[in-house]
Amino acid sequence: MWLNEAMDLAAAIQSVQDRIRAACARAGRSTDSVSLLAVAKTHPAEAVQAAAACGLTLFGENKVQEAKAKIPACSSKLRWHLVGHLQSNKVRDAVELFEMIQSVDSLRLAEEINKRAEQASKHMPVLLEVNLAGEASKFGYAPERLLAQLKDLNALP
Repeated sequence: MWLNEAMDLAAAIQSVQDRIRAACARAGRSTDSVSLLAVAKTHPAEAVQAAAACGLTLFGENKVQEAKAKIPACSSKLRWHLVGHLQSNKVRDAVELFEMIQSVDSLRLAEEINKRAEQASKHMPVLLEVNLAGEASKFGYAPERLLAQLKDLNALP
C-alpha cells in the first residue's frame, strides 16, 4: 500500500469515528455502546491489516469462501462477522471462522447453525435478516414468516 493510501485510509477511519462520536453525543449515548465494523468484501488481507493498523479490530466478510482465504492471513487478534447470505452447506465453515452471523433468514438455517455450534462447543450469536420491502432479489425473512417462527428461533441456544 502506498503511503498516501494509508494516510487516506487513516483519515477516512478517523472521519467515521468522529461521526460516531457526534451521533452518540446527540443521542446521549456512550460511544462504547457502538461498534464500528469494517466490511472487507473484495479487499485483500493487506488492506484489512492496514485498517487494523489504524485501530480497527472488527471486520465483516460477506462470503465464506473469501473469508477462508483472508482470515488466516490476518492477525488473530481481529474479530470477524459474516454479513452476507449464508447457504446451509457453508454453515460448518462459518461457525469455525466467525464470532457472529448477521444474516440468518430461516429457521432451518438457524437450526443448522445451532447444531454446528454445539458440535464445535461454541456459542454463536446471530442476527436475523428481515426483508421488509419484500424484494425478490433480496434475502431475508418475510415479516409474517419471522413472526410465525420466532418462538422456535428463540428456543435455540
